Amino acid sequence: MSSIRKTSEQTTIRPLATGECSIVGEVIADSHTNYPAFTHLFPNQEQRSRVLQRLMTGVARDAQLFGEIYAQSEGSACSARRCGCLPAGSHGPTWRKLKAGAIFLPLLWHTRPSTSRFFALGANAEKAAPAEPHWNLQVLGIRREAQGQGLGSRLLQPALPRADQDGIPCYLETADPANLDFYQRFGFELDRQHQLVPHGPPHYSMRRPPQAKSRSQGEG
Repeated sequence: MSSIRKTSEQTTIRPLATGECSIVGEVIADSHTNYPAFTHLFPNQEQRSRVLQRLMTGVARDAQLFGEIYAQSEGSACSARRCGCLPAGSHGPTWRKLKAGAIFLPLLWHTRPSTSRFFALGANAEKAAPAEPHWNLQVLGIRREAQGQGLGSRLLQPALPRADQDGIPCYLETADPANLDFYQRFGFELDRQHQLVPHGPPHYSMRRPPQAKSRSQGEG
């Protein structure tokens, strides 16, 4: 236990550096290997890994351009554990969606034969997002061998106080019921359960109202 605490204490949380986006894809592909929505859409693990790596690399590039993305590092080396956060107004204007479309266009080939359901997931998530200004916690990923060391909690810490300071709520979607308790420790409240993947597992919307003092308890 002492070695685990030491590892967590030695880490540094920082904004993602230019050129590191491709690392995000590899990390999220690993951390989301058994994520219910993706196992439903892509039962073949090799295809699922390819799709996730390309998808999350695009998400990281999008966050660098229009939002914020935080990295965990040890010393001067990037350890490839990532949390992505997009700020208020993340469901933005048409020009930004066109840019995102260019980023994700290559996925059309890799997602076959589940392409229509895969893009329905994104469209349904956008429709379900609140209309009010908000910070959208888009993805949180920790390598499987590094999970359970408190790194998820540390990655959330830079974003939540910013949202509190601006008086803006945070919002997220998850298809894994095991994530609910973790996010509730940071003030997220279960909003509703709904279907984002056609004929797939349910998703859970969670909302965190702005708080007078950010919470830092909990281990991820």
